[in-house]
Amino acid sequence: MSCVVDCSIVIRLLSNVDGDDLLRQRLSRTVHAPALIDAEVSSVVRGLALTTKPNVRITPTRAHLMLSDYSGLRIVRHAMQTLQARAFELRHDFTACDAMYVALAEHLALPLLTNDAKLAGTPGHLADICMYPDKL
Repeated sequence: MSCVVDCSIVIRLLSNVDGDDLLRQRLSRTVHAPALIDAEVSSVVRGLALTTKPNVRITPTRAHLMLSDYSGLRIVRHAMQTLQARAFELRHDFTACDAMYVALAEHLALPLLTNDAKLAGTPGHLADICMYPDKL
């Protein structure tokens, strides 16, 4: 079964965390996301390369590898304009970006896979939000 993925779960995949074999298998299939995922992934990878936190910082070489791996994922990117009205309705519970993922999951009637506990625990929507690894 396909799913909607958010930036947090894609970054976890690109981080090659030990024990994430099931996640790698799940995201080797075609998945869906709002088109904003490209900018979000780029922003997070940039932040990882620029941070001064030594236990988080990645090298420029590692950043390029993550972006290269990202380009190989089979993500169907959906235009966001049709999701804007629903995302606005979700404004009290979600950021605009997070609301786009939730709205897309509702629209496609697919589960939303995330690594963001805050997102997974937020009420006020009809999406099936699955927190990794609890609901993979």
